[in-house]
Amino acid sequence: MDQDPLVSVIIPAYNVENEVNRCLDSVINQTYQNMEIIVVNDGSTDQTGKIIRESLRNVDNSSILDVPNGGLSSARNIGVERCHGDFVTFIDSDDYVDNDYVSYLVGMIMKFDVDIASCQHRILFGDSKCTEMQFDGKPEVWSSHRWLKGVLARNTVDLSAWGKIYRRSLCQKFPFPVGRLYEDTFTTYKDVLESGCIAVGNESKYTYKIRMNSISRSSFSKSSMDLIKATEKMSADTLKVFPDLKPEVKLRKSWAYTSVLNAILTSNKQSEYNQLVDDLRINIIKSRPVILSNKNIDRRLKLVVVALSAGLRPYMLLLNLKARLDTANISRG
Repeated sequence: MDQDPLVSVIIPAYNVENEVNRCLDSVINQTYQNMEIIVVNDGSTDQTGKIIRESLRNVDNSSILDVPNGGLSSARNIGVERCHGDFVTFIDSDDYVDNDYVSYLVGMIMKFDVDIASCQHRILFGDSKCTEMQFDGKPEVWSSHRWLKGVLARNTVDLSAWGKIYRRSLCQKFPFPVGRLYEDTFTTYKDVLESGCIAVGNESKYTYKIRMNSISRSSFSKSSMDLIKATEKMSADTLKVFPDLKPEVKLRKSWAYTSVLNAILTSNKQSEYNQLVDDLRINIIKSRPVILSNKNIDRRLKLVVVALSAGLRPYMLLLNLKARLDTANISRG
């Protein structure tokens, strides 16, 4: 690639009047020059649209798309349809990025001649406590097999659509599923399988923000089952190509089952979903051998299967203790 490619930065925004300014400032101040900024205002009912217009008033090569509320997938897809870049990156409007975020990703694209590149991220709880996800090493190319193995075992790499850069044709071929939750789980693995490889950077350039009210109490509805549907689809597609990843598939499924189980139990809806709770518990316990093996680096999942094997009551005690500790840790900052 002889010159810097045009990068489209797509930012879906919905009712984020308290966060969107910081996000836009971080994008406007990128060191990378050859880019366009596309903000999709997804039917916001607060001051989000006004703030976006004020922030981008004097910013060249930026555009605001006002659309009826259609959800995150729809907003991202609209951004892809309207963008002009050779490459695309997605940034959620309540997150923000380092000023060399785009240049870091493009640097890997150009150095390794790949269609996808990713960076690491940091997790910001509230406005204070921060967990850093970067690791020692240097950027390198991972085969789709190695990347999927890491994703399935939740080791080093992740499925988030943000924190990555894609050749635009991939986003056009694999749009996000409108009307679904966990849209990244439905989509990102397809991009990597199609490309055959991905450049993985070790440095954190993206800050993912978790608000207090999103962690103090999980909610559950039937749409929460999208996580299991997406995980099972990814698992089936992966095993068609890489049947040796069956142990890692079991780990990823167990994590999805655990997430949905926790959402039910912490929403006090167990009585409505007794059969589902029982099915999830049984499915997790079935994978006990691989969960307790050295293929699983997640100690929390090991604790989950041990507690569930003892019964639902011990597990609920463990879950309640974890919730109290999480709240206390975040309150201390």
